[in-house]
Amino acid sequence: MAVSSPSRFTVLLLLFISLLHGGCSDQPLTVEEQLKNLLNQAEAHLEARDLSSAMDFVDPAYSDKDGRDFRSLKTMLVGYFLRHKSIHILAKIDQIELLSEGDAEVVVFAGLAGSPQEVELGLSQWRGDLLRLKLLFVQQRDGEWRLRSAEWRRAAPQDFSL
Repeated sequence: MAVSSPSRFTVLLLLFISLLHGGCSDQPLTVEEQLKNLLNQAEAHLEARDLSSAMDFVDPAYSDKDGRDFRSLKTMLVGYFLRHKSIHILAKIDQIELLSEGDAEVVVFAGLAGSPQEVELGLSQWRGDLLRLKLLFVQQRDGEWRLRSAEWRRAAPQDFSL
């Protein structure tokens, strides 16, 4: 089932695209660690409503099944930030799959609300929108990951039970 407001999808989608390098370790991070760091750090960027940090990590060739491209994604996020002064996000990685050299698919369940939630309760108790996102990331020549495409649907609380 599609979410009624594509701008909510945009915020959750961009939740997963702000890349930050994690830690100061001398050992390079695995792809899974890089993507987990991406997801963990992106939450803070979106809650801070930082458009430029989020869009820096979207592949200029981004496209999805609904016809969104880089420009329309940015426009929707701007609109969402103007309408929502407070953004609260809780995300749970369901799986990370390496598809080929330089491609990775990440499935994430995420909750989005306009007011703080009790994080201890988890997504099954979330009082806001719940989405399932399937995100395709591609690794650029510079080693940075960029979001190339995404699929999504509304999630149900049962999706989050163990």
